[in-house]
Amino acid sequence: MARNPKLIGNKSDGYNYKYTSLGDLVLEGVELPPMRISTLTDGAGDPVLDSKGNPIEYIEAETEKGWVKGARVVIPSGNKQNEAQTYGSAITYARRYTALMLLGIACDDDNKIEVHSKEEALAQELEMMKKELEELYKKAGGKAFENWLAERGGLKYETFAKLKTELLKRITEKGEAKNE
Repeated sequence: MARNPKLIGNKSDGYNYKYTSLGDLVLEGVELPPMRISTLTDGAGDPVLDSKGNPIEYIEAETEKGWVKGARVVIPSGNKQNEAQTYGSAITYARRYTALMLLGIACDDDNKIEVHSKEEALAQELEMMKKELEELYKKAGGKAFENWLAERGGLKYETFAKLKTELLKRITEKGEAKNE
C-alpha cells in the first residue's frame, strides 16, 4: 500500500460539513484498504465494555503485513440521531481516520472537532453560546439581537449564564401573558 502524503480536501457538496470524507478519498483515486470492526476481548474471549456498557471496538485494516488496529469506534453521548445512525457515524469516522493514518494523507479540518489553540477553542465556544442566545432572544420576541447584546456589554464567557437567565425569564413571562 503506497503512502500518499498530500492534502486532500472536501469535494462533497452536501451535508454541511467541511472535512475530508471517505468519498472524497475515493474521488481522488485513493485505494482504500479492506477494513473490519474488531471487538476488544478479555482473556476469556468476552467483550470488554466501556463505562456506558458498550463493547470497545476498533477498526482494523488489512495491510501487506496483515491486519492492523486503527481508530477506536467511539459512540458519542447526547446525540440527537437514532442509535443506528449514531453507531454508523462512529464507524464511518473511525474508518476515515484509520484510512488517513495508514495512507499518510492529510485532510481538511473537521468542523468543531480540531482546535489549534486555546483562543480558537474559546472563540468557537463563544460563537455557539451567541447562537444559543440569539435563538432564545427570538423566542422571547426580540427583534434586534445585536443591539440587545451590545447594550449588555457584548458576550463574554463569564456573562453567558446571566444573559441566558434573563432571556429564559422573558420567555416564561411571555408564555404566562399568553395564558392570561
